[in-house]
Amino acid sequence: GKLDKYTDEAARDIRSYLTKEVRKNHMELLDLKRTYYDAYISRPYIMYRDKEGAKKRFDDVKKIWDKKDVLIVEGEFTRFGVGNDLLDNASSIERIIAPSKNAFSKYEQIVEEARKYGKDKLILTILGPTATIMAYALSREGYWIIDIGQLDVEYEWYLRGVTERCNIPYKCVSEVAQYDEIVTETDKTYIQKYQNEIVAKII
Repeated sequence: GKLDKYTDEAARDIRSYLTKEVRKNHMELLDLKRTYYDAYISRPYIMYRDKEGAKKRFDDVKKIWDKKDVLIVEGEFTRFGVGNDLLDNASSIERIIAPSKNAFSKYEQIVEEARKYGKDKLILTILGPTATIMAYALSREGYWIIDIGQLDVEYEWYLRGVTERCNIPYKCVSEVAQYDEIVTETDKTYIQKYQNEIVAKII
C-alpha cells in the first residue's frame, strides 16, 4: 500500500521494518478474506503529515469509551488521560498501577487484578509488550480490552501542537530517549483525581 499519509521519517521506519522476510511472515499469518483494522489506532498524530486531521482521529477513538465504565491498567508513571480531557466522556474511571518497567515479571498478579476489577468494563491497558499479551489473553476470556499504547502521549503532543516527540512533565514518555524526572504535584486537582481512581497497585 501507499505510505503518502505518513511523514517521511515514519514512512522510512515502516519500510525499514517491512523487509522481504517480514512481509513473507506477515502474509503467512494473514487471512486475506478478513478485514483488519488500523494497527496505528493509538498513534493518530505525530507520524501523520496531516496534523489538522488529528482532531477527527482522536474524536473517533474517544467514542470507544463514551459513557462507558473504564478500567485502566498502566505503568506507575503512565497516567493515561491525566491532566487532559481525553477520558472526560467516560462514565467512570478506575486504575490498576503496575511496574513502569519489566511489568511482565508481575504478569499473573496484574491479570488477576484486571479480572477482578474489569468485569463489565472497558479495559484500557498501557504496559508495553505486556499489554499486548494481556489484551490477547483476556479478550479470549470474554473481557473487552484494548492495548491503547501511546494514545495519551500522542494526545498531549497534539494539544501542544508539536511536530516532534517531547517530554510531558508529569508522565513517563517511553519514546523519548532522555526524559526528565517525573513531576508529581500532589496539590494539583488532576493528580488528586488520578490518585482517587487507583483501586490496586502491583509495584
